[in-house]
Amino acid sequence: MNFLRKLDHNFLAALVVGIVSLLGFGVTGFLIPTSYIDIPLGFIFSGAVIASLYVVSHFLIKIDEKNGTSYWSIASIILRLVILVGVLVILGFMNYRWNIKLFNIFVFVAIYTVGVATFSLSYIRKRKE
Repeated sequence: MNFLRKLDHNFLAALVVGIVSLLGFGVTGFLIPTSYIDIPLGFIFSGAVIASLYVVSHFLIKIDEKNGTSYWSIASIILRLVILVGVLVILGFMNYRWNIKLFNIFVFVAIYTVGVATFSLSYIRKRKE
């Protein structure tokens, strides 16, 4: 437990997103041979994208802390926004326009919500300490 308390907000969110994604894939793995393959693949894809964004944000924010600026923190926010909106638009087109059912858009939103909730709760917990 001490290991989790020492983690940065972004790393903790990336870890929880990764664990939830792997658990979600494991639970929905039986859907792979069916026509609902988009759900387990959505867990893997979403976990990879969102956890990667949290890890990249961590390193960009650490650069800012070292330099005493806020340039990379703002770049991190913009990068996260552009990638998340871009992926959501592409997933929306894939599912509803091009009829390519490869990744589930609702799983992506759910995994992103897990990341935001983890980040927020971690920040609130450390702020109270």
